[in-house]
Amino acid sequence: MKSEISHIVPKYSKEEIESFNQEFDFMDGDVELLKQTINILYLVIEDLYYFEGMPIKLNRDDAVIAGNLVRIVKLSTSFLENVCNHKLEICSIINRCLAETYINLRYILEEDETNSSRNFIKKSLIQEKELWESILDNIKSRNGEILPIEERMQNSIKISFDDSDFDLEEVQRSHKWKSIKNRAAILGSDQFYSIYYGISSHSVHGNWQDILMNNLERSEDGFKINLEWRMPRPQIVDGPIALNLSLIKSVTENLYERPTTFSMNVKNKTDELMQYQNELSSYHEKWLLKKRGR
Repeated sequence: MKSEISHIVPKYSKEEIESFNQEFDFMDGDVELLKQTINILYLVIEDLYYFEGMPIKLNRDDAVIAGNLVRIVKLSTSFLENVCNHKLEICSIINRCLAETYINLRYILEEDETNSSRNFIKKSLIQEKELWESILDNIKSRNGEILPIEERMQNSIKISFDDSDFDLEEVQRSHKWKSIKNRAAILGSDQFYSIYYGISSHSVHGNWQDILMNNLERSEDGFKINLEWRMPRPQIVDGPIALNLSLIKSVTENLYERPTTFSMNVKNKTDELMQYQNELSSYHEKWLLKKRGR
């Protein structure tokens, strides 16, 4: 694994970046860098949660962290696929999911809140409990008749509670899991919430702003529909790259009881790639200004 980390190197030198004369060059650099962050995440997951090629058994709290790391990998991979398929609209939706998972993970890793993993689970189970109660109300309204789909749903809910080590009676509507905005603010990222997470809400919820930008075209005093996908640009790829690199650094600092050769190599590689991303981003901004004649 040590050698695999050392083989991950920036695709372009600073001199090559300075010579870029089209946006495709910057996009190529960002896409390759996103691939590298996903590769590092895979290596970290393998180092932490595998032994001799097989996944190890985890307690519930460790499983919360590990499961969220896997979610980050899957979302990043899906984001990458949609970038390569030139589907900006889907990238924007996935961005929101990535942002929330990133905040959840860093909050659990870095904050001293008691039972943060338990609170994370309980918040989700509240919705399952509400569905359970809704099913019971429907059964009662039919004088005890249970539909096959309701029986399957009840069994699924029971399994979720059993796997989470919670009893149905134990979960009420109140919970201690802080709001996403508060979790972001505690991490010192309230601006991140407003700009990165908040703006992507348009895409998730299909707000007018999303419809206007992606699915309509202005036509004199009216509109025409737009069935074409929008092309992603480097700016949207910068977000997931930065989130992944920041998360990898947090993992090396919080999940290893003592530094290992592997974790130090990962941390050093992350610092190198952060610097590389900064160069890509800053030179892209300079290129945009030059293109606009400023």
